[in-house]
Amino acid sequence: MIRSSMQKNKPGLNLKSPALRRIVPIFILLIFSATIVCSQELPDSIVKQRVFFLQKSLKSDQRGTKQWWYSWFAGYGVATIGQAVIYSSSDDKTTRQDMAVGAVTTLTGFFGQFVSPFQPVSFTEKLDQLPAGNPAERQDKMSQMEIFLADRAAMEIKARRWKAHLLPTAVNLASGMITWLAFDRTVWDGVANFALNCVVTEAQIWSQPIRARKELKHYNTQFGSQNIVMHLSREIKWNLIVSLKGAGVRMVF
Repeated sequence: MIRSSMQKNKPGLNLKSPALRRIVPIFILLIFSATIVCSQELPDSIVKQRVFFLQKSLKSDQRGTKQWWYSWFAGYGVATIGQAVIYSSSDDKTTRQDMAVGAVTTLTGFFGQFVSPFQPVSFTEKLDQLPAGNPAERQDKMSQMEIFLADRAAMEIKARRWKAHLLPTAVNLASGMITWLAFDRTVWDGVANFALNCVVTEAQIWSQPIRARKELKHYNTQFGSQNIVMHLSREIKWNLIVSLKGAGVRMVF
C-alpha cells in the first residue's frame, strides 16, 4: 500500500498545468517566426544582383542631379550678369527697370540652388564603401541602399508638390507688382513680367530629377521586391479643359 501511494504521488509532466499552457503557444510562435525569417532570406547570388542594380541606379541618379543643379546654377548666374550689364549700358528707362527687376529675380534663383533638396553631392562613394565581404554584409548593404533609393524617390515627389511652387510664385508676383506699381507701368507690363518669371521657375521645378523614382519602379518590377514601401501623397495634376462653353483649368489631387 505504501509503495502504491508513493507511485501516485511521483512528480511528472502535468499537461493541464496553467503555466505549461502559457509557455507552449509562445514556444510554437517562436519556432514559426524563425521558420518565416529563414524562408525570407535571399540567396547570395540574388543579393549580388540587387546590389549591382542599386549601385548603377544610384550613380545614374547622382549624375542626373549634378547635371540639373549645375545647369540651373549657371543659367541663373549668366542671366543675372547679362541683365546687370544691359542695365549699366542702356539709357532707356523701361529697359533699365526691366533689367533691374529681372536681375534681382534671377539672383534669387541663383542662391535658391543652395537650399534646393537636390544638391550635387557624391553620395554613391559612401555607399560603395559599405562592407560586402560576406553574405551577411552584402544583405545589410542591399537593405541600406534600398532605403536610400526609396528616400531619394520620395524626395523627388515631395519636391514637385504644391508647396514647392509657393515661394517662387510669391517672388514672381512681387516682381510683377513692382513693375506695375513701383515703376508706374501698365498692369499688362506687370502681368507679362509675372508670367515670364513663372515660366522659368516652373520649368526649373518640373525639370528636377526623377531618376530615383523610375529606378525604384524598375527595381521592384525586375526583382519583385515588396520590401520598399513608400507612403506618398498624390501628386497634383493640372488639366486644361477646352469646350464649346469655354475653357478652364482643373486641378486633380
